Amino acid sequence: MQENNRPNFELKNSLFSDISSADDENILQCSMDMERMDTRFRIPLKAQDLQQMVENGKSTKTENKTRWAIDLFHNWQKQREQLTKNRKYSDPILKMSNSLLNEALSFFIGEVRNEAGSEYRPNTIYELVVSIQHHFRTNGRFISFLDDQSFAGLKAVLDSKMKELSKKGMGLQRRQADVISQVQEEDMWRTNILGSDTPQKLLDTMVFMIGLNFALRAGQEHRNLRFGGHSQICIRVDNENRRYLEYTEDVSKTNRGGILHRKLDPKITRAYGNLKQPERCIVMLYTKYTQARPDNCKTDAFYLRARKYINGNVWYQDAAVGVHILQQTVKRLCEQAGFQGFFTNHCLRATAATRLYSAGIDEQLISEKTGHRSNAVRAYKRTSDQQQSDMSDILSGNNANSVQIPRKESENRGSTEINIESGGIKINVKY
Repeated sequence: MQENNRPNFELKNSLFSDISSADDENILQCSMDMERMDTRFRIPLKAQDLQQMVENGKSTKTENKTRWAIDLFHNWQKQREQLTKNRKYSDPILKMSNSLLNEALSFFIGEVRNEAGSEYRPNTIYELVVSIQHHFRTNGRFISFLDDQSFAGLKAVLDSKMKELSKKGMGLQRRQADVISQVQEEDMWRTNILGSDTPQKLLDTMVFMIGLNFALRAGQEHRNLRFGGHSQICIRVDNENRRYLEYTEDVSKTNRGGILHRKLDPKITRAYGNLKQPERCIVMLYTKYTQARPDNCKTDAFYLRARKYINGNVWYQDAAVGVHILQQTVKRLCEQAGFQGFFTNHCLRATAATRLYSAGIDEQLISEKTGHRSNAVRAYKRTSDQQQSDMSDILSGNNANSVQIPRKESENRGSTEINIESGGIKINVKY
């Protein structure tokens, strides 16, 4: 056999191209450590342990939505049976055939109402269908209500229902968290709602500052923050000797860390110290907060419950703040400040995107701050009142800074007018 016809046994090049050389070294090291195998594995797991592992890996929000949708369908089944005296659609939903399911869900979508007896918004109706579909898929029955021809009737009813509700003006305005203006934030600092002189106030301020500077989502991403060797936040120093906090995302709504997301680059963003206003410096506040934690904490949660009575330098208990309490932090602070509007922890993310957008920061840089991997970041940018006013003034011609229409070159150039009067010549030069 000729040299160039020899088969290629370098399997890594084709089959394992995503395994790095560092991985090769680890594999080699593992093979050398086989004698110590008994120390490398856990005690044998039971089937229920694996099931619990799977349950822990699911999205809590998705599971809650699915449970709500299924419970609502069950309640509809009971009420329809009572009103019609007909048990046609009373079978357990997972045991229904596609044909029966198509009929049942079509009637369900057409008849469902909220607890007050009012129509749901179009997007809520859509989420009902998607959540029920998720229930089927997690129970081993892979169906697609919007693609399978056997559910064409359901798709038509859903589409018509959403259009009908939209014509009534329902769902035209999405309820979005309001943006906290810089004036409002200044009021919160001035009135001592934000600060660091008490344990609870420092805790609240850390939630506010971290949510704003790292554009975190709602309460769960705050609850996921850890302290210690595996913390997502650390203090670093750049080449110009400036200190900053670096946040490295590990698990989020768009990066669950599983098989589908294993090759995604994590969001990494910085928050530099504020040397002009040290009392508002996120690096200094972070340092003060972490130094007030008890030594040798059993919990690695970043946010700890504030002590009612300070014990020396320890301001916090060895107990994590619950996710529901974290979710209410910004709402509580804004109510305390007397702000009117819809304020949640999520508004800090929208505030970050809006402030950067208003300052003219490139959209790609904004996406790096928020962690968006598509143009979805645009939904978080709010056009300010001043920007709306400026656009209106430009269109109506009332803007003092509007662009002046240039005159034609012939209008700018000097011209000579010659008039002949009573036998004489009169020359007028116009500029």
